[in-house]
Amino acid sequence: MLPPGGGLLWLGLVLASVCASVGSAAPGDSAPDALNVLLIIVDDLRPSLGCYGDKLIRSPNMDQLASHSLLFQNAFAQQAVCAPSRVSLLTGRRPDTTRLYDFNSYWRAHSGNFSTIPQYFKENGYVTMSVGKVFHPGVSSNHSDDSPYSWSIPPYHPSSEKYENTKVRP
Repeated sequence: MLPPGGGLLWLGLVLASVCASVGSAAPGDSAPDALNVLLIIVDDLRPSLGCYGDKLIRSPNMDQLASHSLLFQNAFAQQAVCAPSRVSLLTGRRPDTTRLYDFNSYWRAHSGNFSTIPQYFKENGYVTMSVGKVFHPGVSSNHSDDSPYSWSIPPYHPSSEKYENTKVRP
């Protein structure tokens, strides 16, 4: 069972395994038989899905996706703070090598212009896109969610205003 807050890292492990399987693609190769990659990053997901045995949560689409995917049972946090953790996950580098420990430093300027995993896919013929919070918003992602480096199209941030005062449970 995943520790509380382990959902983001679980998904990071999924991405790492997918990247390992497509790492042999030739640059610019967009052959029709190239693997599709779907990375879903969710804050604080926990193992609250049917595929992890939760009987209360109904998640048929995620359960079906999990039934055809590699399902990880363990997760590890690379940093206790969101922005450094996301940069570590998305660059494949440990936080001590990115030297990012806060929300107030743009990692490309502060620690080095490292390639990101989505940037790698983009440079190898994949269309990459970001919906919602992938990089931590604000200074740590240069107020751009690392666009245009990592993304083929500008990131999309849907409004969450309509959920502000919504009940979580009946």
